[in-house]
Amino acid sequence: MLRKLPIVAVFGSGSAVEAASAALASEVGTMVAGLGAHLLTGGGYGVMAAAAEGFTAMQERAGLSIGIVPRGHDSPFDTPNRDPQGRPYPNPFVELAIMTPLPPRAGDWRTTPTRNHINVLTADVILALPGGAGTRNELDMAAHYRDEARRPREQRRTVLVGPIEAFTSEHRSLFVHASSVASARRYLLSVLAARGFAWCLEGIADAGP
Repeated sequence: MLRKLPIVAVFGSGSAVEAASAALASEVGTMVAGLGAHLLTGGGYGVMAAAAEGFTAMQERAGLSIGIVPRGHDSPFDTPNRDPQGRPYPNPFVELAIMTPLPPRAGDWRTTPTRNHINVLTADVILALPGGAGTRNELDMAAHYRDEARRPREQRRTVLVGPIEAFTSEHRSLFVHASSVASARRYLLSVLAARGFAWCLEGIADAGP
């Protein structure tokens, strides 16, 4: 039987994060697992690892923790990226690692393919937590691709989660901000249902927080 589960991407800092940020990311990952979806991250540490850890902690789930792994900056195609502490990608909570020859990001992402393109173009919906240049790049892409500019802000597939002041004014104007993980969950459910996943979300809307 063919099963096409939604793919929910979680974007955020790949560097070490404070305990509160890690806890938020873990809660987001657990929420995604409860949706019966796949989790997609960039395979790194910080927010990405915390979200994947929260996701994989739920034993009874349908989806997989997927990591899209970039090569290191200016490295051979088969050399995975490393975090600032020197740890190689993917983190230990990635179940399915997609190894790519692509850099994490590029100066001109409109003309140069990167790992972040795969993240953005693969996701059915996106949860963005606070992050640095890589996260901002992914949000720029999320606004640009998949005809999102044609949709009203409230119907776009990306939702911001975390302290609102951690996001740029441009991104706050482009995307809905969820005040809590429960609010983000409701938003994702509405977007997924509108985009053809209502059949696999039956019974979920009332089952979570």
